Amino acid sequence: MTKPETAKVGYARVSTIEQNLDMQISALKQYGVTDAMIFTDKMSGAKQNRPGLQAAISTAAETGGEFVVWKLDRLGRTLLGIIGAMQVFEANDVLLVSLTERFDLASPMGKGMFHIMAALAQMERDLIRERTIAGVKAARERGARHGRPQTMTPERMEKAAELALAGVSATKIIPVMKAMPGPSIAKSRVYQWVRDFKAQQRMLTSSAARENAGWQQ
Repeated sequence: MTKPETAKVGYARVSTIEQNLDMQISALKQYGVTDAMIFTDKMSGAKQNRPGLQAAISTAAETGGEFVVWKLDRLGRTLLGIIGAMQVFEANDVLLVSLTERFDLASPMGKGMFHIMAALAQMERDLIRERTIAGVKAARERGARHGRPQTMTPERMEKAAELALAGVSATKIIPVMKAMPGPSIAKSRVYQWVRDFKAQQRMLTSSAARENAGWQQ
């Protein structure tokens, strides 16, 4: 079976239904991407399941061609999301091209930037993990002090912390908590836990910022 001819695959995304994709699509076409090879999504970059992005990545991997975006942030809202997509491209010999940043993974500068971004993303993962552990520990201690029933089990707390740090709202965390093994849990308990956890994260972030400022003086 012969490998499909290489092609330029374009991806465009806006965060809401009301926003317009025309500017991004026009830029992709000017670069040489055909209508049939342009994939789109109208949803937040924080969402993991983006049908247009998945279809575009699959098509680019099959053709081994170029994956073209208007800006790198179209791939994801966070550095971790962007790096995750870039790693898929590298593993499948797909060349990533960003029209706005003039970023090309095939160039030495592009490869250098990729490795720098990957290192920063790993630092971000480590920081999130440390903050998650600290937040879960503090929430457990507060629950023990106040004598609350352990409806927020350790497993639920870890999952809720992961979702909260990813920007998921308490409303969407509730059904995940209810579906997990453990005692029956009320919506108000989840709301309260998420509120307390976010307050703890703000305190940790503020403390880290003060420590960093002290080191720089």
